[in-house]
Amino acid sequence: MTDFQDSLNDSLSSRLKSAALSLGFSQAAISPLKSPLSIAFYEKWLSQGHHADMAYLQNHLPFKQDPTLLGKELKSVISVTHSYYPAVQPSPLTVPARTALYSQNEDYHFWVKEKLQKLSSELSQLYPDSVFLPYVDSGPILERDLAYQNGLGWFGKNTCLIHPQHGSLFFIAEILTTLAIKNESLDGSPAEGSPIEPLPDFCGKCQKCLDICPTGALSSPRVLEADKCISYLTIESKSVPALELRNKIGDWFFGCDLCQTTCPWNQKVFRKSNIDHGNRTSTDLHSNLTAERRTELIEYFQFLLQASHKQIQKHHYGSPLLRAGAKGLKRNALIVIANQQLHELTEVVKALQTPELVELKEWTLEQLTS
Repeated sequence: MTDFQDSLNDSLSSRLKSAALSLGFSQAAISPLKSPLSIAFYEKWLSQGHHADMAYLQNHLPFKQDPTLLGKELKSVISVTHSYYPAVQPSPLTVPARTALYSQNEDYHFWVKEKLQKLSSELSQLYPDSVFLPYVDSGPILERDLAYQNGLGWFGKNTCLIHPQHGSLFFIAEILTTLAIKNESLDGSPAEGSPIEPLPDFCGKCQKCLDICPTGALSSPRVLEADKCISYLTIESKSVPALELRNKIGDWFFGCDLCQTTCPWNQKVFRKSNIDHGNRTSTDLHSNLTAERRTELIEYFQFLLQASHKQIQKHHYGSPLLRAGAKGLKRNALIVIANQQLHELTEVVKALQTPELVELKEWTLEQLTS
C-alpha cells in the first residue's frame, strides 16, 4: 500500500469516527466487504429450518454469502452501532402492555436511517468519486455478522452481538461503499494498519439467557429456533402461535428481551443509565400488574380489538409496534388477555370479527372461563 493510500485511509478513519460519534453512534469500524466470517454457521442454521416462515432469509442467501453482489464496485463496509437504552428517540406512544425495550423508541428504521444518510452525505462530500449506500435492516445483509468481523462485539449465547462497554442494547447499521480502505478499527484499536480481530467470546460458562427463555427458543448456545421465539411470534410471524406456546408467551405483547436483560453485560448499561428499568427479568405474570396498570391494559386492548386497521395504524404512527400489523396486534392482545386473565374484556373478545383469529379467540374465551 502506498504512502498516499495510507494517508487517505488515516484521514478517512479520523473523519469517519468523528462524524459517526457526533451523530450519536456509539461505535464505528470499517473493513473490506467480503463474505462474513460466520457464513457457514448461518447456512447450517437455515438448513435446519430454524428461520421458521421467514422464507426471505433463504431467498437472500446468495447476497449474504457474497455482499458484493449488491454492487460489483462495492469494496468496503462501514459498521455502526447506536444504543437504544435509555430511549434516545422516545416514541410519542406509550402502551401499558409489556414490550421489548427497543420499542420505547420511535421506529428505528427511520431515525437511524436519517442519521446514516447524514453520515453518507458527509462522506460523499469528502470523497465525491465514491458511492455510499446506507442500510438499516433494509437489505439482504448479515448486519450482525459484518459488525462482528469489524470488531464491534462478539456473538453472545443469546445470538445478539455483545460489547464489553455497550452490552447488546443497540441497533446495528452499515454503509456499503465503493471506496477501498484498509482493515482497521475507528476507535484506535487494534494498532494503526493492523487487521481487525473479532472480539473474543466473553460469555464464559454463563448461560442465563438459555435458562430464562420461557419457550426454550435458545435450544443451545447461539442457536435460536425462531418458531419458538416470543419476539418472532409477536412481531414477524403472520400466523397464530402453536397451542403449546401461548401460555409461555405470558404477558409479552410485542417482542421479548429476557435473554438480553438477564445478561450480565447489560447490567452495566442499566446501572450507568441511572434509570429504574423495573423488573425486566421477571417471568411472573402479575409482578408488575398493579390495579392502575390493569385498568390501562383493559382500555388499550379494548381499543385494539374494536378498532379498524386504519384506526390502529393512525394510533401507532411512528411506533415500531406497527411492524406486527393491525391483525398481529389483535392476535397479541388476545394472548395477553388470556394469560393475564383480563375477564373484563370477555364480551369484547366475543365480539371480535377477525376471521383469521377465530380459533385464537375461542382459545382466549376458554382461558378466561377455565
